[in-house]
Amino acid sequence: MKSFTMLFLFSFTKFFTLFDHSLGDDIKFCPRTFTTNDVCANISCGNLALFHWSARSMPHDCVCTAVGSNQSLCTCQIRC
Repeated sequence: MKSFTMLFLFSFTKFFTLFDHSLGDDIKFCPRTFTTNDVCANISCGNLALFHWSARSMPHDCVCTAVGSNQSLCTCQIRC
C-alpha cells in the first residue's frame, strides 16, 4: 500500500509539472477598445467587457475615457 501511495504522488506531481509552463508566463495581453453610449461615471468597463469578449479572453485593467457628451471609450487588456 505504501508503494502505491508513493507511485500515485509521483505520478500526480509529474502530471502537473507538464502543464506548469503553459499556465503562467506564456500568456500575452493586448489592448482592445470599445465604445458605449453612456458617461464613465455610470458604467463599469470591466463588466461591459465581458459582453464584448468572452471570459476566456480574460479582460482586465479596463479604463474609461470620455469621448463625447454621452459617449465613452473603454480600453481593456485582453489575451491576444
